Amino acid sequence: MNFKETVSNIIRGNVPGIEVTTPEWERVEKDIITVARSFYLEVWLWDAVRGLHKGEERISPSSNINELIAAIEKAQNTAIIFKNFNPNFKSPAIQQAIRDSLYAAKTAGNILFFISASGEIPAELEKEILKIEYQYPSSQEYGELLLALKEDATPEEMARVGEALKGTTLNEAENIMALALIATDMQVTDETIKLVKKQKAMMLKKLGTLELYEPEDLPEVGGLQIIKRWLNERRLAFSPEAREFGLPFPKGILVFGIPGTGKSLIAKTIAKEWDMPLLVMGNILDKYVGESERKMKETLKQAEAMAPCVLMIDEVEKFFAGVGGNTDSGVSNRVFGQFLTWMQETTAPVFVVATANNITKLPPEFLRKGRFDENFFVDLPSTEERKEILAIHIRRKKRNPENFDLDLLAEESAGFTGSEIEQVVISALFRAFSAGKDIDTSTLLEIIKETIPLSVTMQETIEAMRAWGRIHAKPASVNEEEEKPEKKAEQKRKIRL
Repeated sequence: MNFKETVSNIIRGNVPGIEVTTPEWERVEKDIITVARSFYLEVWLWDAVRGLHKGEERISPSSNINELIAAIEKAQNTAIIFKNFNPNFKSPAIQQAIRDSLYAAKTAGNILFFISASGEIPAELEKEILKIEYQYPSSQEYGELLLALKEDATPEEMARVGEALKGTTLNEAENIMALALIATDMQVTDETIKLVKKQKAMMLKKLGTLELYEPEDLPEVGGLQIIKRWLNERRLAFSPEAREFGLPFPKGILVFGIPGTGKSLIAKTIAKEWDMPLLVMGNILDKYVGESERKMKETLKQAEAMAPCVLMIDEVEKFFAGVGGNTDSGVSNRVFGQFLTWMQETTAPVFVVATANNITKLPPEFLRKGRFDENFFVDLPSTEERKEILAIHIRRKKRNPENFDLDLLAEESAGFTGSEIEQVVISALFRAFSAGKDIDTSTLLEIIKETIPLSVTMQETIEAMRAWGRIHAKPASVNEEEEKPEKKAEQKRKIRL
């Protein structure tokens, strides 16, 4: 049900008080007026500058609340729209006056709409005022906006721009679109869409809770064949054909394991492979009462507006670190509960990728079967996976992997994570450059022998993590090595010493 349909039902049901949380005051005002007039209701408006007015006619000044209440009580069959009236609710006298007005409105056929960005309603009026959601603009509305700026826009251009602008308000969309069109001589090109997405990413970053990430190239992930196959089977699950087949939208995956094994890279790869925007959720917690819960609600609403998309929560155990304790007056528990409820109830095609290094810090309800589609454990890379990772990083440095003894390098780097292998290649480049030569197998071997991997320095912790992962989760790859890689690496170092 869209907003206009909801307002129509509110008028039919004679609901006296409505609160709409949105920064789009002009747009929601226009929608309410359209529906109210279809029911032959008068429309009055209130704001802090002009007070209560009907068109150009002033009914009462903004500073005189008594006159305002008296005018409301005389109204008949009227929709009264209050824009940012919330600061006045701090007065107990105004709370009582509004409560009395709401009671009288039922018999007078009046409806009071309170519109604000904060949505703050005092506890004394919460039971009297119904809160409703206001959706982000549709793709059609974004397309009509383009048509207003560019009269010869084609339906294909309108659809393309509408998709790129998803998740923005109409005011934001208009500014972003105008800037992009001016920069590209009023043409809708690939560069125009790129500029639109760049501006939208900056807008999201400004909010502080979401960051839009769109990789230029497809990230290369070495190994992890099982998780790659699982994801490949679901790449078409967001299509209309999948709905007709009876498939639900995939919910997401929880990926945990040893640090540096490419867990975060998986989310970036999914977004690029599936041609979806990647939203990275940032810190939600706020020092002010109620702000954390509001931020979480707005963040999830924004993700739904940009769906289909991939939503990544990196190092989720730190994100919900306070869950189960009482150090923050229960804020972490409430925010965590909000997120779990949303995951359970949302019907939007938002694919959640949560990564974790320490799974034991997560609450049990986050790990239960059905919360995510699958829980994957990412182990240390096998010999073949290390060969693949070495080849990827050598290729990224514009060298040919065929010129290196990858078999030897993979064997010598037993127990190394993917990020450690990347650092080996980078360190070897520094050494070769300082020596005035190009990188080769011997340079890489020198760096490998000098490096002590995490699997050795934190052997007990890593082994405990691997033991837990093998029992409680699906492996992300097939580890063909029978001997523990960290033991092999340790033995080689002992021999060299």
